[in-house]
Amino acid sequence: MTLELSVNEPILCAPCPLFSEQFLVDWTENRGVRMLGILIFLCIVLLSLVVNHVSRNSLKKRGVRVRAVCVDHVKVGGKVGLLMECTGPDGVPVRPTVGYFSHPPLRVGEAADIVYVPANLQGARFANAADSGKWAPVFIAVVSVLVVVTGLLTFS
Repeated sequence: MTLELSVNEPILCAPCPLFSEQFLVDWTENRGVRMLGILIFLCIVLLSLVVNHVSRNSLKKRGVRVRAVCVDHVKVGGKVGLLMECTGPDGVPVRPTVGYFSHPPLRVGEAADIVYVPANLQGARFANAADSGKWAPVFIAVVSVLVVVTGLLTFS
């Protein structure tokens, strides 16, 4: 059995919803709300990037870089903090706590380089984590441009 189609017969198919008039009306009516939502989201991302960058910079500027030994694992709510011991700037032993991890990266007795602020022994980080974030200014600049462009598109 063969199927023959005539060139003059119309081919029926379902209309594409993306090209319907109702879709275009809905898109243009709700565009401002969507753009405002995108703008708010980008502002939150920008704020979190700036806060993280400032936090890292203050730790690098005010922090003390030392070699420390893990002396204990401190369990808090299913996470494990590393109690590190090192010699402070004044020669007195100090015990800063590094992060809280699902799986601790160090065992008791192992050593690592850390950065801590003497006034806040709970906010210590591994030295490589404190040094990372070199791309943060680039990300902040890109998201800032996106915020400005989205703001102009939203309110123009």
